[in-house]
Amino acid sequence: MPQIAQLSFYLDLRRRLLAHEFSADERLVTKTFTDATGLTHSATIGVLNALSTDGYLNKHKRSYTPAVWCSDNMLECTDRLEVFVEICAARVIIEQGPRLKKLHRLAGVMASTGPEDEAFFLKAIEWLAALFEAGERRTISEVAHKLIPQAYYRVLWLLVTSSSSLRNVVRKVAAQNVKALEGDLPGIRDSQAMIFQNVRRALETGISSNPSLRFDRAQLDGRVEIREADVRGRVLAMSHPVYPLFLPADRSPGNAVPLTV
Repeated sequence: MPQIAQLSFYLDLRRRLLAHEFSADERLVTKTFTDATGLTHSATIGVLNALSTDGYLNKHKRSYTPAVWCSDNMLECTDRLEVFVEICAARVIIEQGPRLKKLHRLAGVMASTGPEDEAFFLKAIEWLAALFEAGERRTISEVAHKLIPQAYYRVLWLLVTSSSSLRNVVRKVAAQNVKALEGDLPGIRDSQAMIFQNVRRALETGISSNPSLRFDRAQLDGRVEIREADVRGRVLAMSHPVYPLFLPADRSPGNAVPLTV
């Protein structure tokens, strides 16, 4: 029962953070939530730590503040993701094994699913987890997890499916991805470059229409109901300390601040 209550609290607070219900410098402490949720102090900390590791909160010594996502760190994470995808896609094409078949299947499901449906988002994360796998070696997925917070994928998806025109771009990207996996090594590199060009264009359009990256509750209704596994294929238990990033996701020279501390 405590785990169910923790998950409910996690999902509700994640919605509130995406909706910017707290100011950027507002200090959130366990006492803020324990009375309302009925959770213990340690259970509340577990949820706040999980949201910090996922990139929704910044952790300080005894408090938390909302993580501020902006165009710079969204584009930085997109650049990083493109590098990981290119490396792993090349490996998959060279292997020509069961992983490629799994990616084909997942890509087909995504191409036939409405982009605004949370099922599409969940399949996209599953696709990345399958792509980043390399037999017994977990290195790529572990590094990708550290350099690209889980919140990035949610914010990206919400931004690029925020309008009908952008949803059409996502449909085009999903269809391109199915064909890309059928090509040879030079072909997949060209295809992935084109896919990310479209993703970046959609992201920039989404940011221009929503520069604060704030989503109202109507936009979030039915779209943030599940706590997804990360790109390692794992769901972090809400009893761990915060796992910090290796590097900040901020292009501002001299002002780089990690999303989680």
